[in-house]
Amino acid sequence: MSNMRTRNLIAAIVLLFLCAGYAYLTAHLPTRAIENTTQPSFFPWVITFCLAVLSLFLLAQGLLPIVSTKTPAGVDVPAKRLVFGLILSIAYLIALPILGFAGANIPLFAGLMMLYGERRPIWIIGGSVLISLFVFYLFREGFQILLPAGILDGIL
Repeated sequence: MSNMRTRNLIAAIVLLFLCAGYAYLTAHLPTRAIENTTQPSFFPWVITFCLAVLSLFLLAQGLLPIVSTKTPAGVDVPAKRLVFGLILSIAYLIALPILGFAGANIPLFAGLMMLYGERRPIWIIGGSVLISLFVFYLFREGFQILLPAGILDGIL
């Protein structure tokens, strides 16, 4: 068995045990008797489910012989890109309380899209606005968790 397949198998088994422990702890979280609210265990169950699915995929990748057995080479990321990404993250954290979730995410996503090579302005503007609004309304309407609207409070 190749080196990469062995790594995938070991990592998948460790992650599945971690997932089982996390699920055990999540199952013992207290519940609230408040109607129409998200229970405290909701997001831990989402995390547990995602971790279990990804771990099972990793396990399958380690067991299936059709998957490439070559260890991937490291990726050289230019220092300029790393610094720009760090500056974007810090600016996002500073802008979040002022601009709100959607208002701060739009320039963050636009900057990240440009950072990774997107040059079409329509895709940058449209993508960053649509992704930000989709996530905002997913949390607000789907999960019933209010994210800060900030300067867009009257609009959203």
